[in-house]
Amino acid sequence: MMKCYVCSGDCEREVIHGPYTYWRCSDCFTSQVLPQVPEDELQQYYDSFHLNESAGGLYDEVEDRMKADFPAKVDMVCRYSLSKSPRLLDVGCGKGFFVKAASIRGISAEGIDVSHSGIEYAVQTLGVKATAGLLEQQNSNGWHEAFDVVTLWATIEHLIDPLSVLQAIHKNLKPKGVILCDTGLGHVFWEKFLPGHSQWYDAPQHMFVFSERGLVSLLEKAGFRIVHIDRNFERSLLRRYVRWIRHVALCMAGYFFITPLLGKRGLRKMKQESKWPLGRLITVVAQKAEP
Repeated sequence: MMKCYVCSGDCEREVIHGPYTYWRCSDCFTSQVLPQVPEDELQQYYDSFHLNESAGGLYDEVEDRMKADFPAKVDMVCRYSLSKSPRLLDVGCGKGFFVKAASIRGISAEGIDVSHSGIEYAVQTLGVKATAGLLEQQNSNGWHEAFDVVTLWATIEHLIDPLSVLQAIHKNLKPKGVILCDTGLGHVFWEKFLPGHSQWYDAPQHMFVFSERGLVSLLEKAGFRIVHIDRNFERSLLRRYVRWIRHVALCMAGYFFITPLLGKRGLRKMKQESKWPLGRLITVVAQKAEP
């Protein structure tokens, strides 16, 4: 029996994505790729991920959408930081666009990412401060309790050992510092009607699809206190409502128009293997808890 990384609960096979299988915890409802992908395979994947499309990279597909969200996310940093002049670390900074957006707003920002090609672009093209490597291995760079804010945008789902990274973030935050984290939300009520699964099931890029319970549990284990949760993040109110309506409509359309045609066996196979272009983002703000 597979065991859940987050809570050690029993897991059941849920989604098949190519050679990878997601298993869903029966206790915290987080889905995870098991067995985990070898670290060297992931390193090779991310070294090519941030190359441009002509060189075989994949980041161009999501780059514009992510950059469009950054002004709203910088606003969040300013809203939740206890410092008027915060020092910020963006973990999983990719090519450094959020670090650049924060810097333009007068925030002292820098980034870290495992992708050497991403960091090369951040430093040489954008001119921002960024480090290649794993956060949990940065022991001699003066980051201990150095940051007011750490951001983890669309990153935690990529990690093999997210708890270790959250613990490293906790160590590098000042007392009462905050972490801002977002990720694709799993275990959404309406998606049980969908003859398939959301776009977040995308291995080996996404190792986890967190439920709210699983994500909160992991943050609390790492020593954080939850400040704010948004289960349907969008950069504007109009986009928020459009996303919600589209999400519910597609789930119900699949249930009423496709499910009756499949039969039990066909439905089971489609639920495991088909992916729909929908999904909600959960954003969590958490504060470094007092010892």
